[in-house]
Amino acid sequence: MAERKIIILDTETTGILEEDRIIQLSYLVCDDEGRVEEVHNEYCLAPLPSKFDSMAIHHITPEMIEGKPACTELKGFVRLNELNSPENVIVIQSAEFDLGMLAKEGFESKMQLIDTFRIHRYFYHEEPHGLQYNRYALGLYKKEAAQMAELGVQINAHDALGDVIVLKNFYDHLRQNHTPELMIEMCSQPILMEIMPFGKHKGRRIEEVALVERRSLVYMFETFDLDMDLRHSFSHYLDAMQSKADLIISFGKYKGKSPEEIVNEDRSYLEWMHNKAENIALELKAEIKRVLDETKSLS
Repeated sequence: MAERKIIILDTETTGILEEDRIIQLSYLVCDDEGRVEEVHNEYCLAPLPSKFDSMAIHHITPEMIEGKPACTELKGFVRLNELNSPENVIVIQSAEFDLGMLAKEGFESKMQLIDTFRIHRYFYHEEPHGLQYNRYALGLYKKEAAQMAELGVQINAHDALGDVIVLKNFYDHLRQNHTPELMIEMCSQPILMEIMPFGKHKGRRIEEVALVERRSLVYMFETFDLDMDLRHSFSHYLDAMQSKADLIISFGKYKGKSPEEIVNEDRSYLEWMHNKAENIALELKAEIKRVLDETKSLS
């Protein structure tokens, strides 16, 4: 049986839109212990020019790719297809983007996937998840001088090969606490996240937001361009908290509280809500009546 290979990959592209294509393909082939066996790094000519905002990030000019072969003609692309089997693992930061770009070249991955962005966001939700941030925050840059000498390469930010070296170090860091098998399993399906990673609710449990800030979560679910983990998580908690949310007051001075929490403190407020307040869900109005009736003899 062939030994499992770990392919650590990044691309640079003409832009981030549906029309855009790959102009640099870079990846390392490592053994299961993380030893680098192959280095692939090639420029290619895309069927459209790079957008200037993308060029400002990756610094790949038209002159650098003039006369280069198409992506599908690269030696690295041919080799990637040879490696494309279910026993191998492909490691990518924000894999949806790069795999989407590769798909435009006819490459559909059969490999097991580890998306370091998704893994890091789940386990370390309070920290930024960008590759360059973690390069410095985790001290990964300290390994790079020796790696450049060993591999005979240069590391530059937002260059595909430079990002691949940083990504390898980031993946090695994640492996210290999480096995490849666990990360593969997590990335094989939508990840149910527990903590809100952005916006005004950042750091709060999504379950709590679905209960007491339901309208806000519904708005994000319906209007934001969410990745599959966030969409799955928002949908899960909106459904799971539906029955409880119907019985929670969502406005005014008692926002986020249930009628049972309010009745002994401010019974008159509940009476006002039941008799005069408008646009109250029928389930909440029925719950208010139940609480008022059950505590009537005690008042």
